[in-house]
Amino acid sequence: MPSPPTVRPLIVPVVLHANIIMVNRRISSDLKECALTLWDRGWDYEDISDALLVASHSLYRWRNNFEIFGSVTQPPSAPKGRARIITRAVLTAVHTLYASESDLYLDELVLWLAVEHDIIISTSALYQNLKSAGLTRKILHKIALERDEELREQWNEMQASAAFLPDGSQFVCLDETSKNELTYTRKYGRAYSGERAELKDVFIRGDRYSLVAALTIEGYIATHVVPGSLDSWTSLSLFKNKW
Repeated sequence: MPSPPTVRPLIVPVVLHANIIMVNRRISSDLKECALTLWDRGWDYEDISDALLVASHSLYRWRNNFEIFGSVTQPPSAPKGRARIITRAVLTAVHTLYASESDLYLDELVLWLAVEHDIIISTSALYQNLKSAGLTRKILHKIALERDEELREQWNEMQASAAFLPDGSQFVCLDETSKNELTYTRKYGRAYSGERAELKDVFIRGDRYSLVAALTIEGYIATHVVPGSLDSWTSLSLFKNKW
């Protein structure tokens, strides 16, 4: 059988003379608590300092920490830095502003912050703040100003009704395009670095023609070409006459 481990007695050196030079070292929390426990049991602070090799003034600091924080070690201080120029409330106001005017430039927003919130900030700092808040620069999704929300609601209700056929036979799709002298002009070419890629072509638009066609699942049912431009109602009246 293996022999039992050797138990070594714990020897704590006790120095009973003064003139001890204390060095700067890291003292563990359990040693600090031990020092306060000895102090509570009636030990003199000088005897504790000699026995544990700690400075006597440290005992008062540990006692003060324990009474204030409930621990011999003072908790870390909160991170400090420069106060934020744009607070959370202002960012919420900016988000509300962009919800209604999503095409604002940064310099326009800088002016708005100065007038409405008395905040002076550069465009670069504003960009970083907006990016951190999740307000990123995106391509605008344009919505037609002429769109009728009531007709769109009727369209959605019609699709949800039992009269709507899912095979697509009720759909008539209208597609429009236009053509002029500049339609087929190519915009990109190739040339050596430092040289221009040149192309001789017309600069005058010329006559414009609009082409519109009606398409169903059975194919084209009508086409029409008119000079100039035409709107959706004109296209619809043209196809009604042909049907």
